[in-house]
Amino acid sequence: MFSSSRSRNTRPSYRRLLAAAAAVTATVLVLTGCSNLAPKQTTGKTVVEVLPALATQLSFDTSFALTAGYFDTGDYLFNDLITQKYVAGDQKDTQDQDIYNFTGVLAKSYTKSEDGLTYTFNLRHGVKSQRGNELTSEDVLWSFERKMKAATSIVPYVITPALTDLKQITAPDKYTVKFTVAKAAYGFTLLSNLSDIVGQIYDSTFLKKHVTKDDPYATKFSSGRFDFGFGAYKVASVTEGSEMVLEARTDTGLANTPTITKIIQRVVADAGNRATALKNGDADVALGLLPADQASLEKDSGVLVPKKARNGYVAIQLNVKTGPFKDIAVRKAFTTAIDYGQVIDGVLQGRATKKNTMLDSGAPGYDGSGLPDYSYDAATSKKVLKAAGYTTNIPVTLTVANDNQAMVDTAVAIKSSAEAAGFDITVDSVPTAQAQERGTKGQTEASLFTGEALALSQGYQLGLQTTPGSSSNYSQYDDPTFAKLLATANDVPDPLTDEGGKAYNAAEKRWLGDQIAAIYIAQPASDSAVSSKLHGWTWRLDHAVDLSVMTKD
Repeated sequence: MFSSSRSRNTRPSYRRLLAAAAAVTATVLVLTGCSNLAPKQTTGKTVVEVLPALATQLSFDTSFALTAGYFDTGDYLFNDLITQKYVAGDQKDTQDQDIYNFTGVLAKSYTKSEDGLTYTFNLRHGVKSQRGNELTSEDVLWSFERKMKAATSIVPYVITPALTDLKQITAPDKYTVKFTVAKAAYGFTLLSNLSDIVGQIYDSTFLKKHVTKDDPYATKFSSGRFDFGFGAYKVASVTEGSEMVLEARTDTGLANTPTITKIIQRVVADAGNRATALKNGDADVALGLLPADQASLEKDSGVLVPKKARNGYVAIQLNVKTGPFKDIAVRKAFTTAIDYGQVIDGVLQGRATKKNTMLDSGAPGYDGSGLPDYSYDAATSKKVLKAAGYTTNIPVTLTVANDNQAMVDTAVAIKSSAEAAGFDITVDSVPTAQAQERGTKGQTEASLFTGEALALSQGYQLGLQTTPGSSSNYSQYDDPTFAKLLATANDVPDPLTDEGGKAYNAAEKRWLGDQIAAIYIAQPASDSAVSSKLHGWTWRLDHAVDLSVMTKD
C-alpha cells in the first residue's frame, strides 16, 4: 500500500499499502517558523513529534486518509494479536522489526497446526480497552466481521487469499481464537496481516452500543474517533489541524507500559521548519523530512538520522487503459526517459538506492532474474517513439501528491529529463486525497508515488497494484496471464523458497517487464529523524516511529 494519504468511499482494493477511503483532509495549521512550538522538553517522559498533518481516521474499514503520522498514531492507539519482534539494528540506538519472527501482543502466544492450516491464538487475560472493557474472543470475531463486511472496508482485498470467509475464524472459548487458511502457503500472509493495521482489534462492547440500521458496524460513528482500541496510549486532547496530545495508559493489562508517557504531535507544514525544530531542540521527532535536510542533520551530534533503507519504493504507475500510455511503445520509451541517477543522487541526495522490483530483494528465495534495469537514454526513447510513428513530443500529465516535497521535486526532475526524450510533461501537484482519488478512478495518465507494502509476502505485494478494481491499481491493470502466473506462485507450498522465488519472478517479469504497467525507480531511506536523547529508533514495515518502545534521557 502506498504510504501517502489515500481516499475512497466505495469498497476498494486488494492491498493496503495504499488502498484508501473517503477522502478526509485535515485543516492544516501552517507554521512558518519554530517560534510557536512549545518550550524545549526537560522531562524524559514527554516527546514532541512534528509532522506535516495529523491523522484523522484510523482504520482500514472506514473512511480514512493516510497522512504522514497515520501509522504512528494508529500504532499508539490500537494493538494487534501479534507483532514482529524488535531486534538490535546495525546503527547505534536503533532497533529493527524481524519481519519473519512474530511475537504476541494481545495474544500471549499462538500455535500452528502440523498441517500448517490452523493458527490458534491464546488471548491475554485482563487486557482492557480505553473504555475499560476486557478483551475477549468476541472482540476479535466482531472486529473481523466489521473489517470483512463494512461497505467502506478495504480489508477483504488486503487480506486475500489468506482470509476470504468469516467461517475461517472461530472462537472455542472466551480467550481463544482460531484462524484457518486454505493452503499452508497462505500462513505467512495471514500472520503478516494480523501483525499490522489490518489486524488491529476493536472494543466491540463499546462499538456495538452505537450500531444502527444505517450504520450496522458503527463505522460512521467511529469515523474520526480515537477511543475504541486496546493500544498503549489514549488521546488526551486534539486541536484540529494543529496538535494532538497522547498519554500512556497504565490500565492496559499488557505486558509492558511505555516509559514515554506523553506524546505531543504538532503540525509544522514546512519540512525545513520541522528539521529546524529538531535541530534546535524544540522537537524530539521529525517526520516527512527532505533528504537535503537529513543530510545536514547527519552532521549534528544532537540528532540521529536513520541510515537503513526504508521498506518502500519510489515508483510510477502508467495508465494502460487510456491516454498516451495505452500504447506499450510509449510506455517502453518512457522507461529510458527518466534520469534515475538525477533522482537518486540529486533529488534524494544519495539517500536511496536503485530499485527495479516491488519485492523485498533480501527475502529468502527471492529471484530477480530477468527484471529490466532501466537507465536514462533519451536517444533510445526517441528512437522507440519514432519507430512507433510519433514524430513530435508526447504530452503527459504526471500526478503527484503535494504533501511530499521530495516527490514533487522528483516529478520536476523527471519532467526535465523527459523533454529531451520525447515527452512534454505537465506536473500535476495536488492534495494527497485528490491524487489518490484520481488514481483510483483511472483519471491519471501517470502517477508518481512513494509507499510500502506492510506485509512482505510476495503474493500480497504483487497483488497491491495489479488486482482489477483495486483502489491501488492506478494503472488500471487487468491481465489474465499475469493473474494465472500469480495464482501459480501463490500455490507454492512455501513461498520463501527458491521454488517460490522463481514462480513470483515469472509474474513480476510479466507485469514490469513485458507490459510495463509500472516503473520502479528507487528505494529511499527513512524520512524521519530523532533527537539523540531518544534511544531505540524503530525500523518498521509501516515506516512508523514507535515511541512506545523507545526511551528518552
